Amino acid sequence: MTQLERYQRGLLDLIKRRGTPPCDPYLESVAGSRGLEMVREIALWWRALQLEAQCHFTCRLLKRLNCFDALVRAYFEGNPTSPFVEEQSRDFLAWLGTHSDDPLIRTTAEFEHALLEVAAGSVEIYEVLWDRHPERVLAALENGAEIPLAEPNCLYRIQIGAQVADTVACTREVRE
Repeated sequence: MTQLERYQRGLLDLIKRRGTPPCDPYLESVAGSRGLEMVREIALWWRALQLEAQCHFTCRLLKRLNCFDALVRAYFEGNPTSPFVEEQSRDFLAWLGTHSDDPLIRTTAEFEHALLEVAAGSVEIYEVLWDRHPERVLAALENGAEIPLAEPNCLYRIQIGAQVADTVACTREVRE
Protein backbone atom coordinates (compact mmCIF):
# COMPACT_ATOMS: atom_id res chain seq x y z
CA MET A 1 0.00 0.00 0.00
CA THR A 2 1.41 3.39 -0.97
CA GLN A 3 1.56 6.33 1.40
CA LEU A 4 -1.07 8.14 -0.70
CA GLU A 5 -3.40 5.15 -0.41
CA ARG A 6 -2.85 5.03 3.38
CA TYR A 7 -3.72 8.73 3.61
CA GLN A 8 -6.83 8.28 1.47
CA ARG A 9 -8.05 5.35 3.53
CA GLY A 10 -7.17 7.16 6.75
CA LEU A 11 -9.10 10.25 5.69
CA LEU A 12 -12.12 8.17 4.71
CA ASP A 13 -11.98 6.38 8.07
CA LEU A 14 -11.88 9.74 9.86
CA ILE A 15 -14.82 11.08 7.87
CA LYS A 16 -16.85 7.92 8.49
CA ARG A 17 -15.78 7.68 12.16
CA ARG A 18 -14.31 4.21 11.60
CA GLY A 19 -11.35 2.44 13.03
CA THR A 20 -8.79 3.33 15.62
CA PRO A 21 -7.20 6.77 15.96
CA PRO A 22 -4.51 7.32 13.32
CA CYS A 23 -0.86 6.69 14.16
CA ASP A 24 0.35 9.10 11.50
CA PRO A 25 1.20 12.72 12.40
CA TYR A 26 -0.68 14.11 9.37
CA LEU A 27 -3.83 12.09 10.06
CA GLU A 28 -3.61 12.96 13.77
CA SER A 29 -3.58 16.66 12.85
CA VAL A 30 -6.64 16.14 10.62
CA ALA A 31 -8.41 14.20 13.37
CA GLY A 32 -7.91 17.15 15.72
CA SER A 33 -8.90 19.82 13.21
CA ARG A 34 -12.02 21.95 13.39
CA GLY A 35 -12.78 21.35 9.74
CA LEU A 36 -13.21 17.58 10.04
CA GLU A 37 -16.71 17.86 11.49
CA MET A 38 -17.70 20.22 8.68
CA VAL A 39 -16.38 17.78 6.07
CA ARG A 40 -18.38 15.00 7.76
CA GLU A 41 -21.56 17.07 7.64
CA ILE A 42 -21.03 18.07 4.00
CA ALA A 43 -20.38 14.45 2.98
CA LEU A 44 -23.49 13.30 4.81
CA TRP A 45 -25.61 16.14 3.42
CA TRP A 46 -24.50 15.34 -0.13
CA ARG A 47 -25.30 11.65 0.24
CA ALA A 48 -28.69 12.44 1.81
CA LEU A 49 -29.49 14.74 -1.11
CA GLN A 50 -28.63 11.96 -3.55
CA LEU A 51 -30.82 9.49 -1.68
CA GLU A 52 -33.76 11.88 -1.71
CA ALA A 53 -33.49 12.14 -5.49
CA GLN A 54 -33.43 8.34 -5.96
CA CYS A 55 -35.53 7.03 -3.05
CA HIS A 56 -38.44 9.44 -3.17
CA PHE A 57 -41.06 7.60 -1.12
CA THR A 58 -38.75 6.04 1.45
CA CYS A 59 -37.01 9.34 2.21
CA ARG A 60 -40.34 11.13 2.56
CA LEU A 61 -41.53 8.44 4.97
CA LEU A 62 -38.32 8.64 7.02
CA LYS A 63 -38.70 12.41 7.25
CA ARG A 64 -42.35 12.09 8.29
CA LEU A 65 -41.26 9.71 11.04
CA ASN A 66 -38.39 12.03 12.07
CA CYS A 67 -35.72 9.39 11.57
CA PHE A 68 -34.24 10.34 8.18
CA ASP A 69 -31.08 12.03 9.47
CA ALA A 70 -30.32 9.36 12.06
CA LEU A 71 -30.80 6.45 9.64
CA VAL A 72 -28.81 8.11 6.85
CA ARG A 73 -25.98 8.80 9.31
CA ALA A 74 -26.07 5.23 10.67
CA TYR A 75 -26.00 3.77 7.18
CA PHE A 76 -23.15 5.87 5.82
CA GLU A 77 -20.99 5.67 8.91
CA GLY A 78 -21.43 1.92 9.24
CA ASN A 79 -21.31 0.63 5.67
CA PRO A 80 -19.02 0.72 2.69
CA THR A 81 -20.77 2.73 -0.02
CA SER A 82 -20.54 2.95 -3.75
CA PRO A 83 -19.55 6.24 -5.39
CA PHE A 84 -22.41 5.63 -7.85
CA VAL A 85 -25.72 7.07 -6.67
CA GLU A 86 -27.79 4.30 -8.24
CA GLU A 87 -25.91 1.55 -6.40
CA GLN A 88 -25.75 3.62 -3.23
CA SER A 89 -29.53 4.09 -3.29
CA ARG A 90 -30.30 0.42 -3.87
CA ASP A 91 -27.84 -0.56 -1.12
CA PHE A 92 -29.41 1.92 1.32
CA LEU A 93 -32.91 0.59 0.59
CA ALA A 94 -31.73 -3.02 0.98
CA TRP A 95 -30.12 -2.08 4.31
CA LEU A 96 -33.34 -0.44 5.52
CA GLY A 97 -35.27 -3.54 4.52
CA THR A 98 -33.24 -5.57 7.01
CA HIS A 99 -32.27 -3.01 9.69
CA SER A 100 -35.48 -1.16 10.45
CA ASP A 101 -37.80 -2.25 13.25
CA ASP A 102 -40.71 -0.37 11.65
CA PRO A 103 -42.70 -2.60 9.26
CA LEU A 104 -43.85 0.37 7.15
CA ILE A 105 -40.26 1.56 6.65
CA ARG A 106 -39.17 -1.96 5.70
CA THR A 107 -42.05 -2.43 3.28
CA THR A 108 -41.65 0.97 1.62
CA ALA A 109 -37.90 0.42 1.26
CA GLU A 110 -38.44 -3.08 -0.19
CA PHE A 111 -40.98 -1.71 -2.65
CA GLU A 112 -38.78 1.14 -3.81
CA HIS A 113 -35.74 -1.15 -3.95
CA ALA A 114 -37.66 -3.48 -6.28
CA LEU A 115 -38.64 -0.55 -8.51
CA LEU A 116 -35.01 0.58 -8.77
CA GLU A 117 -33.82 -2.96 -9.51
CA VAL A 118 -36.36 -3.36 -12.30
CA ALA A 119 -35.46 0.08 -13.69
CA ALA A 120 -31.80 -1.03 -13.69
CA GLY A 121 -32.69 -4.04 -15.85
CA SER A 122 -33.41 -6.85 -13.40
CA VAL A 123 -35.55 -9.62 -14.87
CA GLU A 124 -36.55 -10.88 -11.42
CA ILE A 125 -40.14 -10.54 -10.21
CA TYR A 126 -40.19 -9.02 -6.73
CA GLU A 127 -43.00 -9.49 -4.23
CA VAL A 128 -43.66 -7.06 -1.39
CA LEU A 129 -46.32 -7.63 1.25
CA TRP A 130 -48.06 -4.61 2.74
CA ASP A 131 -50.20 -4.49 5.88
CA ARG A 132 -52.12 -1.47 4.54
CA HIS A 133 -53.27 -0.15 1.18
CA PRO A 134 -50.01 0.68 -0.63
CA GLU A 135 -51.47 3.16 -3.11
CA ARG A 136 -52.96 5.19 -0.25
CA VAL A 137 -49.61 5.14 1.60
CA LEU A 138 -47.74 6.39 -1.46
CA ALA A 139 -50.39 9.05 -2.14
CA ALA A 140 -50.16 10.23 1.49
CA LEU A 141 -46.37 10.49 1.19
CA GLU A 142 -46.78 12.42 -2.05
CA ASN A 143 -49.37 14.94 -0.88
CA GLY A 144 -48.64 15.18 2.86
CA ALA A 145 -51.87 13.50 3.99
CA GLU A 146 -52.06 11.24 7.02
CA ILE A 147 -50.54 7.82 6.45
CA PRO A 148 -53.22 5.12 6.58
CA LEU A 149 -53.15 2.66 9.44
CA ALA A 150 -52.46 -1.03 9.09
CA GLU A 151 -55.48 -3.15 8.20
CA PRO A 152 -55.29 -6.15 10.56
CA ASN A 153 -57.35 -8.49 8.38
CA CYS A 154 -55.88 -7.53 5.01
CA LEU A 155 -52.70 -8.31 3.15
CA TYR A 156 -51.73 -6.44 0.00
CA ARG A 157 -49.45 -8.43 -2.27
CA ILE A 158 -47.52 -6.36 -4.80
CA GLN A 159 -45.54 -7.89 -7.63
CA ILE A 160 -42.95 -5.74 -9.38
CA GLY A 161 -41.16 -6.80 -12.52
CA ALA A 162 -40.56 -6.10 -16.19
CA GLN A 163 -42.79 -9.08 -17.08
CA VAL A 164 -45.64 -7.86 -14.83
CA ALA A 165 -48.39 -5.90 -16.60
CA ASP A 166 -47.70 -2.19 -16.07
CA THR A 167 -44.58 -3.25 -14.07
CA VAL A 168 -46.55 -3.28 -10.78
CA ALA A 169 -49.58 -5.40 -9.86
CA CYS A 170 -51.40 -5.45 -6.52
CA THR A 171 -53.86 -7.93 -5.06
CA ARG A 172 -55.74 -7.66 -1.78
CA GLU A 173 -56.23 -10.73 0.39
CA VAL A 174 -58.65 -10.80 3.31
CA ARG A 175 -57.52 -12.98 6.20
CA GLU A 176 -60.05 -14.60 8.49
